Amino acid sequence: MADVTSRYPVGAPCWFDMTVPNRATAVEFYGAVLSWDVDTTEHYGFCRVRGRDVAAVAEPFEGEAPPAQSNWVVYLATDDCAGTLRKVEEHGGRVIREQLADNWGTMAIVEDPTGGIFSLWQAGEHLGSGAFNEPGAPCWNEIATRDVARAVDFFTKVFGYEAEALPDGPFDYTVLKANGEPVAGVYGGQGRVSSGHGAWLTYFATNDTDAASHTAVGNGGRVLGEPEDTPFGRLAILADPFGAHFAVIKLPTGQA
Repeated sequence: MADVTSRYPVGAPCWFDMTVPNRATAVEFYGAVLSWDVDTTEHYGFCRVRGRDVAAVAEPFEGEAPPAQSNWVVYLATDDCAGTLRKVEEHGGRVIREQLADNWGTMAIVEDPTGGIFSLWQAGEHLGSGAFNEPGAPCWNEIATRDVARAVDFFTKVFGYEAEALPDGPFDYTVLKANGEPVAGVYGGQGRVSSGHGAWLTYFATNDTDAASHTAVGNGGRVLGEPEDTPFGRLAILADPFGAHFAVIKLPTGQA
């Protein structure tokens, strides 16, 4: 178990949410696949593991159209949202939604120069995901892009990451580190979505990758990448009933 009780380091993926056409369907699906308990008493429904918020799902407000495509939205931590927005523009990115602030924190939506969309989060009362690296909780995030070099240049300049390209792999992959610790990856496409919010892929830990994949299909989802063993754990890439992509992975013993 890995509870989060302090602010995430700058640049670390710290929160995850999604707007869906029908939240009841999302609650049933993710409850079955990831064992989430979802609070449906408010419009913004917090998804919980052991009572700790790990993500949120919401429906459009009354009168609003549902999204053309639901995607998980990844929030990257910052300690200065306004300053990060300036850096985004200085290094070729675009501000989609200017910052909004309340007691919970300050957020904004931006686009990197290769077309990936993500959000910023400057924590207030809400630090972000309250659990990490345990079944049902997020454990890794990566962006798929057709231009790894440009994406890496942008993210390192905006967030101060250290970048480490993985040598001799079957595809182009660079690990981004904050304070010396890996926090995200930049993946060289390989046919995966590489624009909009869908450019980002969130990994959630699971006790059983094969069972989670089977359960996803049984609850209206799809398997996009069959379960396979990797050096980092047994991995599968799934889609929920709305087409939103995510990954499940059984982490090696001692990491979850």
